[in-house]
Amino acid sequence: MRWSAFLLCLLVALRALGGEFGLRIGQPTLDRWMYPFDFEPGNRVTASTFASFDSRFDTRDAQFLLGWDTAALVAPKAAPARYLLRRVRVSVTVSRDKTFFYDPTYDSYVTYMTNQPGYVVDGDLGRPIELYGAGFRGGFTAETFLENSAYGPLNAFTSSNISIATRNAFAAQFDARGELIDLANHVGQANATWTNAPFEARPWAVGQTTNAAPGELVPEDSVLTFELDLTDPLVVGYVQGALANGRLRFFISSLSPAQQATVGGTGNGGFGSYPLYANKENALYDPPKLELDGALITDEDSDTDGLPDDWERFYFGDITATPEADPDGDGADNRREYATGTQPLAAASAFRLLASTFDADGQVQVRFTTAPGRTYRVEVSADQQNWSPAQGQLTYPATGVAEFTEQRLNLPPAVPPFGFCRVVIE
Repeated sequence: MRWSAFLLCLLVALRALGGEFGLRIGQPTLDRWMYPFDFEPGNRVTASTFASFDSRFDTRDAQFLLGWDTAALVAPKAAPARYLLRRVRVSVTVSRDKTFFYDPTYDSYVTYMTNQPGYVVDGDLGRPIELYGAGFRGGFTAETFLENSAYGPLNAFTSSNISIATRNAFAAQFDARGELIDLANHVGQANATWTNAPFEARPWAVGQTTNAAPGELVPEDSVLTFELDLTDPLVVGYVQGALANGRLRFFISSLSPAQQATVGGTGNGGFGSYPLYANKENALYDPPKLELDGALITDEDSDTDGLPDDWERFYFGDITATPEADPDGDGADNRREYATGTQPLAAASAFRLLASTFDADGQVQVRFTTAPGRTYRVEVSADQQNWSPAQGQLTYPATGVAEFTEQRLNLPPAVPPFGFCRVVIE
């Protein structure tokens, strides 16, 4: 109930200048229903998420922006890699009774492409409620976009489209180049202003509840929790950068149909197919909450072993770890794990060069693992003495994996008799 949210507001950790932190924030700094026809931004007591397959609208038509300012709780402006994360959890309260079917699993975009080539029937009832990062355009940032900021350009209601893919704040995920992109129409759009090919949009978290079984209607006052996927270095890097900036922003989104006639939420007609959530202005239900556990790593190194005390305590509970030890047996000692941003107690987490080849034109192709808060540069050499940056493009073809493909713009193709490349971690 609402009174419990007030108590949670009091259970916020004191400002963390270094070391472990645990935030329990009972309501957001801002919450905003991002819907083109919402003429009272920031003042509503509820927000909904739903899809529209009307060609004039974004497919992800109604979205829910949530934001927490953290600078007063965790010191900002440190290098993003210094913010280590153990848990990031967002929760929201459902404020309408039994209007949507609970689906705790991800649905591929092809299950939404009704009557289009490649369409696949969804195998379960309902549509998942998803959490993503926040992207901004129109000159706005996480700092400048407020509850009363302009939604974005809004064309006349009688036009061929109503602001497709133009909202100033939008649900976003990382593309293959590691850049945040708008998900508004990733399932495809039959409109002359939107010709992009459909693409998969993997949520950073899918809403879970204990108040309904999969396929059941979700009752009023149910809590949906979103546990962020901290196995994805790009997602972790997003939160690290937000903590360094002092402003954490997320979007809740779903492709729950705005109208429903058939079981599972397909077709047209009917009412009550999509979820409704309580905003912080709602006096009847708990507002959105944030739980965030981690550590801010300072330079303190009491035993002068090259491993910061905060880093050792975060992973080992004390500062007795030695730089030369390899407790997870992955071939990378603690010194290397700290330098590369990997986890010293997880054998699957280590920097590894996965493949390195020259293509037919003598250009480098290299694949390697990645870690949060790190940037990577590939260099080439003919003698391992003189190194130069390779010209090319870095992409992320899989979670935790980067691939660099050299594209020499000012050198003719040539097949070298031999050559070397290396990955520089910054």
